[in-house]
Amino acid sequence: MSSITTKNDAQAATKVWPSWSRLRYATREKLWGYFLIAPFMVFFILFVLLPYGMVIWLSFVEWRPRGVTEFIGLRNYTDVIAMPAARKAMINSFYYAVLVVPLSIALSLFTAILIVSLRSRGLRSFFQATFYLPGVISGLAVAIIWRFVFDFHVGVLNYLLSYFTLEPVNWLGNIYTALPSLAGMAILSGNGVAVIIFCAALLSIPGELYDAAAVDGATFWRKHWSVTLPLLTPALLYVLVVSTLGALQVFVPIYVLTRGGPVHSTMTVGYYIYNQLVFYGSAGTAAAAGLLLLIATIGLTIFQFRRFSRVIEF
Repeated sequence: MSSITTKNDAQAATKVWPSWSRLRYATREKLWGYFLIAPFMVFFILFVLLPYGMVIWLSFVEWRPRGVTEFIGLRNYTDVIAMPAARKAMINSFYYAVLVVPLSIALSLFTAILIVSLRSRGLRSFFQATFYLPGVISGLAVAIIWRFVFDFHVGVLNYLLSYFTLEPVNWLGNIYTALPSLAGMAILSGNGVAVIIFCAALLSIPGELYDAAAVDGATFWRKHWSVTLPLLTPALLYVLVVSTLGALQVFVPIYVLTRGGPVHSTMTVGYYIYNQLVFYGSAGTAAAAGLLLLIATIGLTIFQFRRFSRVIEF
């Protein structure tokens, strides 16, 4: 009887063992996966989730560096909305984006079309690297270089105006020309990444489509309007979203060249947040302004995706 029981136990163990082995293997695989992604998750939690959580918490409190922090609810948000400087900063940010994004995309696309039309691969690579080079340089260095371009006394622009016997212009000191001047700087010096993306997208379009359009008598502009643009909408959407986000968050040129002046004419949300935090010590107001900008950019991005999803071609 005992031998029969032992035999049955052995058979039961033999049946259970394969499933247990597979379970152990799957568990080991999961543990290895968790181990491999652990450094990224630690980095993500420490430098993304925690800062975002801190900003959200600060937007609902009155933060004092050496005192008791008081919960004030939505007061920081109402203060930001009621402040004329904050409203001016928001208007300037969107005005800057409206100036920069369409012209920047149009110039980048036209440049990419000219580069791709070159027959020599060496020339194409040379011009792609040349246009991408400003993107490698620090934004601080680019702003310092453009300071000498806009300078009222020894600037390159006013030097060129003198050839036409025109009066020099205080590009960064005039409330009507300061923000458009910064937008022009961004349009001319910040297109490297977009040019590379458009070049890659253009090279992926089959040449037979252009040959067929040429047979039908399409001109240069008609071919790109009827063939290039419909097939380029995924790249256009990506560049549009990224360019809009970058334009709304502009800070370095404002900080280096104008400090928000003259008379808040170049005060953007990014510099307004810096101003509130560094000069006024109002972390709650700065956090609320940042979150309001985040909500506005998310809404604008959703609108762009929904608008382009109707005409996008894959």
